[in-house]
Amino acid sequence: MFAIERIRIIKNILLKDHKVSVAKLSEMLDVTEVTIRRDLEKLEKENFLKRTHGGAVLLNYVEDTLWDVHEDTKDIQLYQEIADTAVYLVNDGDSIMLTAGYVNSYIAKALTSRSNLTVVTNDLLIASSFAHSTSNTMILLGGDLDENAVYGQMTLDNLNNFSFNHAFIEIDGFNETVGMTVSSTKKATLIQKAVKLADTVTVVCPSKYFGNKSLYRVGKVNIAHRILTDSNLDDQYKNYMFSHNVPLFTSIDVYEN
Repeated sequence: MFAIERIRIIKNILLKDHKVSVAKLSEMLDVTEVTIRRDLEKLEKENFLKRTHGGAVLLNYVEDTLWDVHEDTKDIQLYQEIADTAVYLVNDGDSIMLTAGYVNSYIAKALTSRSNLTVVTNDLLIASSFAHSTSNTMILLGGDLDENAVYGQMTLDNLNNFSFNHAFIEIDGFNETVGMTVSSTKKATLIQKAVKLADTVTVVCPSKYFGNKSLYRVGKVNIAHRILTDSNLDDQYKNYMFSHNVPLFTSIDVYEN
């Protein structure tokens, strides 16, 4: 089994049970305890877990439980899959915009394993993911607070001060006829602004939202330089993206040598 697959399994176990033992993982994955400890050390550096005597616990799992209260375990695993893939689309030293969104909060946690990033967001939960990441810079935009994110004219004015290597834009639905949609006009306005400031636009959308449409349009598929989703995406949409020459990323496995 490749290391990348072991890491994914360990993450899924921690997301479900919040703790795990080295001995259990060694037996389950049929590798030595030394190998498991190296995997746990890597995840600790990513601020995903905290190692303990004989095992590890999910870092800030109480906070994670609050985020995941409306999601089942399978969805959480798919969001983590998206986040694991996103890390490979970013280089150390990049400047990044992460728009407010549940899946983007998982991407934020994964990106803390990178170094010298400058990350800009309007999402408080995303910003908090970098609280313990001393090797990266987090910038939280100002604006009118609405639940866990800020919007409004101040937010848009703040955005004008930046340019990004990457923008990760989370949407609430994709429909072949309507295009990309979100649940509020303020979210649509912010996204439309952000895509103009980025060299590369990655649209983030879980597979379960393909075929859905929300009230407010963001744009057609051609605003995306690439689409990032999970491996459950239906072939219908894979073919659609291929026909429109939009690169589609659904799995981290393509990066494993």
